[in-house]
Amino acid sequence: MKKLIILTGVLIVMSLSSCVKDYTCTCTDSTGNKVDVQNYPRTGLVDAQKACKDRQSFWQNTTVPSAQCKIL
Repeated sequence: MKKLIILTGVLIVMSLSSCVKDYTCTCTDSTGNKVDVQNYPRTGLVDAQKACKDRQSFWQNTTVPSAQCKIL
């Protein structure tokens, strides 16, 4: 039973990290206005999330400190 749970967990993690499709990162300011939209074609979910988080850091450290970015 323990091996089955571990195998299921490994398969879930692999499927999330290897799912390659198109992702869009949308960044908005505190009023809900779009600040930036970045497309990531044929990208894995983990890579798209990391890139989107990097975009959020960029905007927060430059001109829009209230920027929030998320993958759509």
